[in-house]
Amino acid sequence: MKKVITYASYFFDYLKHGDFVSIISAIKYVLNKSSHGSDRIIRTSLGTFFCRKNTNDFQFANYYYEWGVKKYLLDHRNEFTLFIDGGACIGSYSILLSRFKIPCIAFEPIPANFGVLEKNIELNNLRSMITPFPLGLGDRNSMEQFTFDPINTGASHCGNETDLPGCVAEISTFDSLIGKLNISLTEKIMFKLDIEGMEVEAILGAAGFIMKYPHITFIVEDKHTGQNPIKNTLNKLASFEFGEIDEFNFYARKIV
Repeated sequence: MKKVITYASYFFDYLKHGDFVSIISAIKYVLNKSSHGSDRIIRTSLGTFFCRKNTNDFQFANYYYEWGVKKYLLDHRNEFTLFIDGGACIGSYSILLSRFKIPCIAFEPIPANFGVLEKNIELNNLRSMITPFPLGLGDRNSMEQFTFDPINTGASHCGNETDLPGCVAEISTFDSLIGKLNISLTEKIMFKLDIEGMEVEAILGAAGFIMKYPHITFIVEDKHTGQNPIKNTLNKLASFEFGEIDEFNFYARKIV
């Protein structure tokens, strides 16, 4: 029943904007993991998005995709003044929150995804609100081999799988970027981490930031790593309050 409600919500958002191609693409994606055969620019309740052919970009652009996380962000949007997106993909979360005049910093290591992220920032005239970085977050500064999923582009991850294309991408610690980000200690920060199993490494690479900055809330996807390793890593750096968001995501709010 939950899936039916989810798919009905997707359908409603596409239908609202007269996007019948995305409705057909969604059906094709469910049936055989394919989608539309040409690059497209679509309009959803999130904004305007460039969608690559034969990918599920159209799904990421839907207002109701990962609705539990979006609802949490929208319900708490008055509680933070800066949004940091670790693993931004095509930029849907930053574009959503920019509508509420919340400055965003978006990290995306996969070159093909980063190009679409930049294009979507331009399409929505949000260059002044979103600062993108072509980087992944980890526990070291290095160049790493990534696996690029050419269909489910958001599932691309660090490591090399022979049955999928590969690319080289840059990884940085968040702590090494603090100087250029110029984040005030008074900022109330919402930090989303959805980086396909590298969440613990990203937290270790942000240890100094976590210990120094008082107002931080994380939203973390635990699908690949599990909650306990992430929570244990956070609790070694500071005290946190934890809570569930949906089946794959939880929040961690630093206790001052």
